[in-house]
Amino acid sequence: MTNPENRPAQTPAPVHHSAQGSTGTAKKKIDPIKKKHRKINNLMVLLLLVVSLVTVAAFAFNIYKVLAGSKSTSSGETLATDTGKSMKNDQYTIGNNPTEIEQTYFQELTDAVNSQDKAKIATAVVKCFIADYFTWTNKDGNYEVGGLQYVYSQKSGALETYSRWNFYEDLDLYISQYGRENLLQVKSVDAGEAGFTDDFTVKTTDPQATMTCYYVEATWTYEPSSKIDVDSFMHTGAFYIVDDNGRMEIAQFYDLAS
Repeated sequence: MTNPENRPAQTPAPVHHSAQGSTGTAKKKIDPIKKKHRKINNLMVLLLLVVSLVTVAAFAFNIYKVLAGSKSTSSGETLATDTGKSMKNDQYTIGNNPTEIEQTYFQELTDAVNSQDKAKIATAVVKCFIADYFTWTNKDGNYEVGGLQYVYSQKSGALETYSRWNFYEDLDLYISQYGRENLLQVKSVDAGEAGFTDDFTVKTTDPQATMTCYYVEATWTYEPSSKIDVDSFMHTGAFYIVDDNGRMEIAQFYDLAS
């Protein structure tokens, strides 16, 4: 048996001190790359919030402009809610923001519809079409072609497209340069009595459609403008109006002066 006094002295185990120290937990280091990404993400969120607020504000402003524009004409005069004139009848509806002359001619159309006199209806349709189609002061741009509700349904789409690239082509430019209130506005229309002409045949339909047709010649004047030469625009025309199942519609027209 070994004498305890002869045992070698034991070396004390080394004490490992934690990097945390004796006073508490060490502060965690943040990866600089993650820190940079976090800043970028915060900036993106802030930017997205700003863009969203601007978009909402712009949308609200546009709604306000539309509502304000629907209540006033291009000259700034408020349209009366009750004009004393009919804005629609059994067959037709007046266009957007109608001028005073458009309202007058539409009332004539309503009276003609009530009389069931197709010749009178044909003449009234021509006057309503001219007053709407050739007026720009109540239009917002070249996409808003007037008078299409009076055009033969099989041809209204083609006329709309044609007009955007011809008569209405520079409307946006005119509005920005001269102001809508200084553009074309039909003042009066003189339309002759409608008379029968050869039946009108539509060859684009299958089968072809042949309809009773009326012929009307008309001339019109524009309100004076200090910005554009109103006399240089179309002011006389020949119109062919077909009887499409009892509804009188313009199937074709051309400039008599050309």
